[in-house]
Amino acid sequence: MTDDQPTEPREPLHVFLSDAAEAALAQLRPGELDAVEKLVERLALYPRLGIPVPGGTDPEVDDYTARTDPAADTGDRISVVYRVHEQMKSVFVTWVIAGP
Repeated sequence: MTDDQPTEPREPLHVFLSDAAEAALAQLRPGELDAVEKLVERLALYPRLGIPVPGGTDPEVDDYTARTDPAADTGDRISVVYRVHEQMKSVFVTWVIAGP
């Protein structure tokens, strides 16, 4: 993961979830859901923690993927695919991917 953590605190970005991400969250176990929520909180402050995904079509939007810490109950890690739009001060979670 890249490290874009600023030396000074900054205003968190707004985080929005797609309908697909919301549906995936509803299927997670409690520990998995907690792990995703913790990651999303970090992304609001440090949106470039994930691995850049090349090939985006919008020059003002950067695409990333990040993985959670292991879930407390299952030990599974969940992948989160998201977009960062600096002008709109937002992170848009497009996919939450869980499973083998």
